[in-house]
Amino acid sequence: MELTQLRYFYQVYQAGSIRSASGDLNVTQQAISKQIQNLEDELGVKLFLRSKNGVEATEYGHMLAEKAAMVLPELDRVMYAMQKRRSGISGVVKLAVQCWQMTWGDNLRYEALERFRELYPQVRLVYENLSPAECCQRVLEGGMDLAVTVLPGQTDGLEFVPLRDFKWYFLMAKTHPLADKRCLYAEDLAGKRLILAGEEADCQNQIKMVLVGKSMPCFIDVKDFIFDLLGQEILGNQAMMLTCTAQLEFFNPELFVMVPLEEGFFRSRMYLCCPGGRVLTPAAEALYRFLLENWTNL
Repeated sequence: MELTQLRYFYQVYQAGSIRSASGDLNVTQQAISKQIQNLEDELGVKLFLRSKNGVEATEYGHMLAEKAAMVLPELDRVMYAMQKRRSGISGVVKLAVQCWQMTWGDNLRYEALERFRELYPQVRLVYENLSPAECCQRVLEGGMDLAVTVLPGQTDGLEFVPLRDFKWYFLMAKTHPLADKRCLYAEDLAGKRLILAGEEADCQNQIKMVLVGKSMPCFIDVKDFIFDLLGQEILGNQAMMLTCTAQLEFFNPELFVMVPLEEGFFRSRMYLCCPGGRVLTPAAEALYRFLLENWTNL
């Protein structure tokens, strides 16, 4: 039994499907299926029953998962301890992250930065939430070593590496006529009251382009995130706010709901931004490599 096989098996067990595990691990479904098949062949038992809706663990699958839950964390701790002992990198590294992206939702995961601190205990990691333009400007000026952001208008002097895609949603009251839809399409936005807050106001032109010939929405441009006022606008005037999953925690889930936009429509890409032509410090280089390994889904 190989460690990779055990990791793949346990991720599928937790996710309930090979497809979901594939996204979590950033590995193809075919590769995961092959590793699990090899593991089943080696053990001589079936670990999962497969169906159109995913997988269901067998008696043997539950038995192995119980042991994997104890073994894998301990192996991770041993590996981290070995890597920390090997690493002599020290210093300060500064990371700018676009506002609202470091969350428990579809976007970036905070616990990855905690793992970086464990791997590099002599590196002091400092990060700051900024707008896309501010993220890149600070990197360009040398105030930040790296940034995670969408592409801003001005990119001269910077290098961008695709990091991950994330989806957009519309936050609305549960009483809104569209609240029961599984997803929204461009035509659903015609004639609606749309709140585009902060940086998302740039999406207005894209919405207008896809709704040419239809009733235009009423755009409500909000510069500051005052959540009580936004909630009143959404509840009282049947408005919908373009947002990501991070902001749902600021609204009462008994009153508000998020409906995703249709795949391919308003899907944004996050980039890892670094200074062009400038040599990174060892600490910044370590974070650069770490983020590509832990925050990418491309």
